[in-house]
Amino acid sequence: MRKLYYKTLTNAISKFFGNPQFLILYLTNDCWMKCRHCFYNEKFRAQNNITKDELTYDEIDKLAASIKKILYISFAGGEPFIRDDLEEIIKLFTVRKKVFRYQIPTSGYKTDLILDKTERILKDNRTIPFRVHVSLDGNESVQKKIRGLNDSFRKAIETIKELNKLKKKFDHFDVGVITTVCSYNQDIIEELSSIVEEYHDDGEWCINLLRGDPRNPEAGEIQLEHYIKANEIIDKRIKARRYKGYSGHLSSGWLSAKNAARRKIICKIISGKFKGGGCTAGSLGGIIYPDGSVYPCELLKNSFGNLKDYNFNISGLWNSADAKKLRNWIQDSECICTHECTLSTNFLIQPRTWPVLLSERLKLFVNT
Repeated sequence: MRKLYYKTLTNAISKFFGNPQFLILYLTNDCWMKCRHCFYNEKFRAQNNITKDELTYDEIDKLAASIKKILYISFAGGEPFIRDDLEEIIKLFTVRKKVFRYQIPTSGYKTDLILDKTERILKDNRTIPFRVHVSLDGNESVQKKIRGLNDSFRKAIETIKELNKLKKKFDHFDVGVITTVCSYNQDIIEELSSIVEEYHDDGEWCINLLRGDPRNPEAGEIQLEHYIKANEIIDKRIKARRYKGYSGHLSSGWLSAKNAARRKIICKIISGKFKGGGCTAGSLGGIIYPDGSVYPCELLKNSFGNLKDYNFNISGLWNSADAKKLRNWIQDSECICTHECTLSTNFLIQPRTWPVLLSERLKLFVNT
């Protein structure tokens, strides 16, 4: 009965909206780095037949035109700031008022380029909440080991500092720091938290757990206790009123609470204490890779199809027979993973997650 309920609900959601409400749009396969812990690597692209044929500006224009409304877009990569037309691509969605909130994740490696493009994006779109996430995965030696570039730590810190200066000029802009917990940094979580607090004391520290098959398999040899430790550190900062979390829009407090609740649910999933099913992958959430192939989730190897076969109309593909079949399979198999983005949208349809979300929101309300 539970499976039937979620199959009916997710298919109804897909039909009602006509497109994902939480979209990760990969703009390029290119990157400045070849990180050891990255799942979006050469092997992943080969296994999923993701080609080097990246969507052009005109093709993304057609995609944007086919979208009704969307709550959130992450313009991802590779390194999204590599695309020369990044600002113009974003305007395809923002000027048409297609999106309510958007973000860009980055390694932070080329500070001047990132700052220049970010400021232009902010000036073009002065009301829609926008966030840049900078990845910081270790101290200087660990960051170098993970990312393979000598100055990757210094560059990331410089970018965080400069973006936070920019944040003071634009009320709708926010800066986040993301740490992906892997085998290389799990032993220095406390040191890393101190670094983040030193350079980013007034914003969100997002703790992600390595997912998929990393470029270097040893990166995935993680001990849960270290991920739990990171959660405890953030909880202590909240109680000590030294943690501000999200900012830049009215739902900021709820997003910070959602991240805290999500970390606790991830711990339960890894410990086998959280049942699968009720996943919103392929209904509320979706992935578009640079070549136009559409997937319900980054961790599933089953595609809905390619936008090129639907004249870049996301609605037609999103509600195709193949898409419905895959959505039903997700519920029948009680698919479950630790993919943070999908877990975020799951809060919207899973009543069992609401108590922990409300609890975390109350903690933030009391301590901020």
